Amino acid sequence: MLHLQNLLDDAKCYDEVRERRWPEGVCCPHCASPEVTRQGHDTTQPSRRKYRCTACRRYFDDLTGTIFAGHHQPLGVWIWCLYLMGLNLSNEQIGQEWGLIKMMRTA
Repeated sequence: MLHLQNLLDDAKCYDEVRERRWPEGVCCPHCASPEVTRQGHDTTQPSRRKYRCTACRRYFDDLTGTIFAGHHQPLGVWIWCLYLMGLNLSNEQIGQEWGLIKMMRTA
């Protein structure tokens, strides 16, 4: 079960993703090899780890091959949006929750 307090901290979000994605240890999303080395962290999202597969020599990170790959919003934002969608909130309601949309009222 996902604990909501873990969604408030980006580092905890990445920890949660790693635990669920690789419960038995990190493996390459390209060739499935468990032979990987850590290659530091992402420069814009420090909690996001980077890796290199020693078998296929390709680089990847915690989100490679997931629906979150290639997006520039912090992972916590995406997880919260998914949570709010699970509550059956509309895109407009989610936008309001995040302060992205201001309600326009007609006089």
